[in-house]
Amino acid sequence: MKPFLFLMLFFSGPISAAPLTNKEFAQYSEGQKHFWYGGSFTIIGHLVSIKHDKETSDCVWNWYFKNPEKRKQQLEESFKTYPDHAPTSIIIALLRRDCGVFKENATTAKE
Repeated sequence: MKPFLFLMLFFSGPISAAPLTNKEFAQYSEGQKHFWYGGSFTIIGHLVSIKHDKETSDCVWNWYFKNPEKRKQQLEESFKTYPDHAPTSIIIALLRRDCGVFKENATTAKE
């Protein structure tokens, strides 16, 4: 299974008619958000480490964990801009932009 598909299925929330939206995520407590962020970025980091080179993997691991408060603020601003999208779609888009992962023909992917 491609990592992108796995991420979408795994992080979209419980299987239901509608996945978790950014608007709903904004209603989580700070504790719930803290553990969601930590879990999401840990799993994404592991998945990227399996399929990509060290430089790309380090980019993903450091993207959130090096400065979590800055990244939480950035993510939550994006969530407000796109309230009907899933939180993971924002994470994937930002990691794609900043680290080059989750692109169909990524040049850093391991063969």
